[in-house]
Amino acid sequence: ATFLLQSSAAPPTGAELKLRRQWVAQHFDAKAGAFPFSFTYGERPAAELLPSWKLERTSAKRQSGRTQRTLTCTDPATGLRVRCDLTEYEGFPAVEWVLHFENHGAQDTPILERILPLDAEFKTAAQANVVVHHSVGEKNSGQSFAPVEDVLSPAGSRELVFAPIGGRSSDGHMPFFNLAWQDGGVAMAIGWSGQWEARFRRPAQGALAAQAGQQLVHCKLHPGESIRTPRMLLVFWAGTEAIRGNNLFRQVLLAHYLPRRNGELVFSPICASVNWTAPDGSYEEPHVSVMQPLARRGIEVFWSDMDPQQWYPKGFPEGTGTWEPDPAKYPRGLKPIGDAARAAGLDYLLWFEPERVHPGTRIDRDHPEWVMPAQKEWSQLFRLHDEPARRWLTDYIDAQITAGQIRWLRWDFNLEPLGFWRRNDAPDRHGVTEIRHVEGLYAMWDELRARHPGLVIDLCASGGRRIDIEALVRGLPLWHSDMQCSGKPSLSADQLQNAGLWRWVPMHGCGNFAYEPAYAFRSAMTAGNILAPSNPQGRLSTGDTDTVEAVERTVAIYRKLRPYMTGDFYPLFPHSDSEEVWFGYQFDRPDLKAGVAIVFRREKSKDAKIAVPLRGVDPKRSYEVSFEDTPEKRMLPGAALSALPVEIRSAPGSAIVYYRARSQ
Repeated sequence: ATFLLQSSAAPPTGAELKLRRQWVAQHFDAKAGAFPFSFTYGERPAAELLPSWKLERTSAKRQSGRTQRTLTCTDPATGLRVRCDLTEYEGFPAVEWVLHFENHGAQDTPILERILPLDAEFKTAAQANVVVHHSVGEKNSGQSFAPVEDVLSPAGSRELVFAPIGGRSSDGHMPFFNLAWQDGGVAMAIGWSGQWEARFRRPAQGALAAQAGQQLVHCKLHPGESIRTPRMLLVFWAGTEAIRGNNLFRQVLLAHYLPRRNGELVFSPICASVNWTAPDGSYEEPHVSVMQPLARRGIEVFWSDMDPQQWYPKGFPEGTGTWEPDPAKYPRGLKPIGDAARAAGLDYLLWFEPERVHPGTRIDRDHPEWVMPAQKEWSQLFRLHDEPARRWLTDYIDAQITAGQIRWLRWDFNLEPLGFWRRNDAPDRHGVTEIRHVEGLYAMWDELRARHPGLVIDLCASGGRRIDIEALVRGLPLWHSDMQCSGKPSLSADQLQNAGLWRWVPMHGCGNFAYEPAYAFRSAMTAGNILAPSNPQGRLSTGDTDTVEAVERTVAIYRKLRPYMTGDFYPLFPHSDSEEVWFGYQFDRPDLKAGVAIVFRREKSKDAKIAVPLRGVDPKRSYEVSFEDTPEKRMLPGAALSALPVEIRSAPGSAIVYYRARSQ
């Protein structure tokens, strides 16, 4: 709760807050034809229809730093009602909305299509370029989450079109954009854990047209039926540096989207596991015995993944669809594991993949009517769009959450759902199966979290292929790439993945195969990781003194750096995979007048010393600069921090640099 009262990053300016107020007044407070959304109904565009429909506006409701209201347009002829739920974030230049279409008539509606919850133009400098900043999605490589810049020239004919691959929201492309023009811009996000699409073009000098929504909708609605659209979020910013938009966007997520427990922000946790069994092949004794040692060393979450534990019968992938403990591995079920974790003060995380049903599993055998068969796909899709099926699955998963007192529900999804969705649609119902599946996913997550307060979803979909603002309200991506599944980390790729994702998402994590102060550890380090050292002597439950000290040292550096990671993020060097360069990033806390930079001299870099360009410092103040690996401290003027000399003698090597303003 305290975080909502005081941001830990550079606060919005009055000019930025004014941009949001002006845009809302122009597009939502004006007549219906000015609304920033569009659709076609019975082959007629909304701009033509809405002025003659009945318009109702609710009064504003203010709570928790936000103002909420609703606009409703009703067609008197057919009874179609279009509701726009609008939220303004009072402390930020941010506005969010989502549309709902409901048939209040007695007959099926005419066809609804080309539904664009965002369809608007932004005023730009007439003769200046607009830069569309966006990011690659998960690629299982150093290209994952890489930043990309596309330029739209004034009144050019070029159109940029983006969409994910196969129905998972961050597969191939991220659903986040930062549109930058001469003196500012707007960051935007699409909240839809399915197949979205976004388009950008310059229709005329001084304008940027932006459209976004579900990629394909062409459907009628039955009487009483309703559908929703993707959620849209805009964050306005002023200035000449696009990273300002990213940082304001990060702050909106931290304040109003990312999960909380008891009012406190949930950080990516420090996790650990075991990879051995008892002599009889069972898992209970190794799992139970490790809890207290892990807790003593500062571990926060006991991590039980799909592999190597494979807690369900037949293992992965053959057992995906039987969500019950394997009696050979867990003869007493999950309860002893959950009891031991709770007694030690640890959270218990367990892997599931509820949306995918492999042939021969319990769901496939007992309820084949709830399974969508594969064609070219390698497995089957659960009919999450079927409400009775979803209720049954919710109870089925809930039984294991309850037994194990699970606090982190690791929700994987190793299947592209788009083909299943579209094959299931009738010609006059295109897009409806996808809508119902996505709505059902959110309903299931919300129901499980309501039954288990404090439950957080670990967002996994073959790595980080389902990251969007709707998912981030309910969870965090703790395994943001399957690149690490090989157990042979690519260290520069780890650095690049973190740097790319930190531009948008403050809290995330992945596997980490080393301990502090190793170059490998720091390359993969986020606010919390899954500690998985490959050395057999690194097993976290052993009594070896060096291992104990290594784990405790590693936990200490996480806790030291975490507070900075809620601040502003700055990339310090070009986003390059070259081994001949330095790389790094910075987190700045203006409220503390302090920050940290994490820098890397890569393996083939010939430069042992380089000037690091720190951001966010006051050139008129004095700063104490210190280093994690040496006792050295320096007192320097703020102006010197814009080119701070940092020396790393070994290659590869790393440095963690702290700075704090001297009290005046």
